[in-house]
Amino acid sequence: MLINLREGMLMTMSILPSILSVGLLGLLLARYTPVFDWLGLLFYPLIALLGIDEARQLSQGVASGLAEMFLPALLMADASLPARFTAGVVSVSSILFFSASIPCILSTRIPLSVGRIVVVWFLRTLLSLVFAIPAAHLVAAITT
Repeated sequence: MLINLREGMLMTMSILPSILSVGLLGLLLARYTPVFDWLGLLFYPLIALLGIDEARQLSQGVASGLAEMFLPALLMADASLPARFTAGVVSVSSILFFSASIPCILSTRIPLSVGRIVVVWFLRTLLSLVFAIPAAHLVAAITT
């Protein structure tokens, strides 16, 4: 049990600086650059097709989930209920982000490259959108 505690502490100390720095960098990129706008263009057609009014804002928010899990919720705070619901569900279900889980995976002996992890994130995000947006419309219809 002490070995597990020791290994957990070592892992925490090795990834904590990356969590803090990547999270801050992601927030700065989301606020002051068009990087997540460009990345969000990959998701925009699907989001618009599934009927979210703030498709551009949601696509940017969903794309920012690659940097930090909580960025989509921060960026979508003023959006409609379906958009906020979708951002919350997608940010939790895509679960791969550069501020924590990706550095954790890369610090292990699992033979995955950053490119493959990003492809997995992209596919998980697309699938999450396909399921989350109809559920968001259902939640909005029930609550009104």
